[in-house]
Amino acid sequence: MWDDRSNADFEIRCGNKKFKIHKTIIRAHSDVLAKACDNRSFEASPSYPTLSGILDLKAHPYNGNLNNLGDGDDPEIVEEMVHFFYHLELSPKARGMYRCATDEELSGHSLILLARIYVLAEKYFIEALKAKVLHHFSYMMRCPIHPELVEACHIIYKKTVEPAGEHGLRTTVAKALARDWSTSKKSGEHDKLLQEIPELAFRVLKELPDSPCRHGYCFGEGHVAVLRTAAPGPSW
Repeated sequence: MWDDRSNADFEIRCGNKKFKIHKTIIRAHSDVLAKACDNRSFEASPSYPTLSGILDLKAHPYNGNLNNLGDGDDPEIVEEMVHFFYHLELSPKARGMYRCATDEELSGHSLILLARIYVLAEKYFIEALKAKVLHHFSYMMRCPIHPELVEACHIIYKKTVEPAGEHGLRTTVAKALARDWSTSKKSGEHDKLLQEIPELAFRVLKELPDSPCRHGYCFGEGHVAVLRTAAPGPSW
């Protein structure tokens, strides 16, 4: 069906991208999108002889700007969603390879791209896509020092929600940082990250052994404080 969508009966548009898609595929993955499609009035025309409808999604490209995480959809991520609908797997682009600094193996996946895909999957309640992203993201968190972790965390904590009892990307990141705490705490980037995202710091601390102040960090109502160890005074 992916290779021959000339007879697809629906089209999703986002920005300058258009995606032919079968309505049955949409229904199989997202009730939210399916209902949006059903509510779209469409008048058939010679230009679109096979289409029963067109869904226009408001385009809001990310472009690497954390302040540009609007309520619209990124055409690049909508394309990833459509690819998943047909393949039940992330695209080769989302599975791009790079070398982890602490692992001789070639390890893949852009954490930033995965985080952005997860945001869209959560928005449209595409549980299978969320699970797939979570699987690959968890695999990548084997690398405690990841070049894209800081930006990915800002996306995750700014644009996702995680109800009590759900194990999503927020929990995944916190567990990974706590698991590799001896390595993570040596990184200035991680230190800055925990200061900038108090909820992440709180979650990491919850994963560490019980103590009100753990490894130089303390937390209380609504805030996290980073404790610095004072240099030893002179001996007399």
